[in-house]
Amino acid sequence: MSLCFFPGTIARTYTEQCVRILTELLELKQEHITSAVVQVFRDLVWLCPQCTESVSQALHGCEEAIQDSEGKQALIWLLGVRGERVPSAPYILEDFVENVKSEAFSVVKVELLTALLRLFLARPAECQDMLGRLLYYCIEEETDMMVRDRALFYYRLLQAGTEETKRVLCSPTSDHSLRLLEDQAECSVNAWASDFNTLVPIFGKEKWTAMTANQGIELCHTDSVCEASTVVGEEPLIPEKKEEVLYVASSSGGLTLIPSTCLTAEQFERTWLNLAVGCQQAIPWQENVQPDTIQAALQVVHIQTIAMSKANSQVWKAYLAAQDDAGCLFLTELLLEMENAEMQMLVKQSKDTPEALQAFISILRTVLGAVAGLTS
Repeated sequence: MSLCFFPGTIARTYTEQCVRILTELLELKQEHITSAVVQVFRDLVWLCPQCTESVSQALHGCEEAIQDSEGKQALIWLLGVRGERVPSAPYILEDFVENVKSEAFSVVKVELLTALLRLFLARPAECQDMLGRLLYYCIEEETDMMVRDRALFYYRLLQAGTEETKRVLCSPTSDHSLRLLEDQAECSVNAWASDFNTLVPIFGKEKWTAMTANQGIELCHTDSVCEASTVVGEEPLIPEKKEEVLYVASSSGGLTLIPSTCLTAEQFERTWLNLAVGCQQAIPWQENVQPDTIQAALQVVHIQTIAMSKANSQVWKAYLAAQDDAGCLFLTELLLEMENAEMQMLVKQSKDTPEALQAFISILRTVLGAVAGLTS
C-alpha cells in the first residue's frame, strides 16, 4: 500500500504497469484503499497527463466505495477535468447531485459545482438539466455561504456566455513544470533556496538578477515625525522630562542617517547573514529602562527598530537598522541579560568604512546612554 502515498515518485517514473497495479487495488473494494488510489489517480493525471486514458478507464464504479471527503473531491475533480473521456461521467456526477442535500462536506459541494460546470462545457446536452437543479439548490436552499457564493458566481458567469465561462473556468489540468521540479530536486538546497521570496520563478534567474542589480536593498519610505536627515550634533533626543533636552554628541564626524528608511524583517535577516561583524562592544545599563523609550529615542536619530523583545524578558534582544547618505547599511543586535548590568552591542555594516562605523557607534552609544541616564 506504500505505492498509494508517493504519487510524485510514480509520476517521475511512470509506466502502464503503475496504473495497472493501482487498478488492481481497486478490486479489493475497500473504502480507504479505493479513496487512496483515486487520490493518487488525480495526482497522476495532474503530474503525468499521458496516463489520463488509462486512469479514465479505471474510474467506473469507484464512487460506490468512497465515503470520505478527500476521496470524493479527487473523484469529482477527475470527472470534471477528464469527463469527456469517461462515458459514465455525467451519470456518476448525477448521483452526487441527487444526494447533495445529505452531503456533509461543503468542500465536496464546491468541487461538485466546479466539476459539473466544466463537464457541462464539454457535454452540455447531458449536463444541462442536472446543472440547473444543482445551481437552484445551492442558491435557494443551501445554508453554507461558501457553497452559495460559489453557485451564484457560476450562475452569473454563465450569464456572460459560454466563451467567457470557458476562459475563466478552464484552467490548466496538468503540471507542465514537472521536469523543472525533478531537476531541482537533484541540486543542492543552497543552489535554489535563495530564490524564495523573490520573483525568480516568474522572470527567471538571469532576468531577475539584471532587474535587481542596481537596486541593492529595497527600502520603503514611511511618514516620520522628522522630515530632514539626522546630522549628528543637530537633533535632540526625546527627553525623559520636558524641561530637559539631551543632544547627541557632535564627535561622530558628521555622519548623516537617512530618515524614515524601512527595512523588512526578511531583508534584515538575509543581509545580516551575509555581513561580517564590524564591531562588538558592551555598555553599562539599568534595569528600569522600558523598550518603548529606547525605540522612541532611536527613531529620533533615524535608527529603525526591526524587532524587539517584550519588556521584562529574561533575555532581551533588539535588532536595528539604519542607512547613511552614502548608501551604507548599519545593522545592529542589542542583547541584555537581566542578571548582567551590561548591554551587548554587535554592529555590522554593508560597506567597509571604518570612519562611518565609528561614527554610527558613537550615535548609538550616545542614544542608549541618554535613555538609560548614563554617560556614554
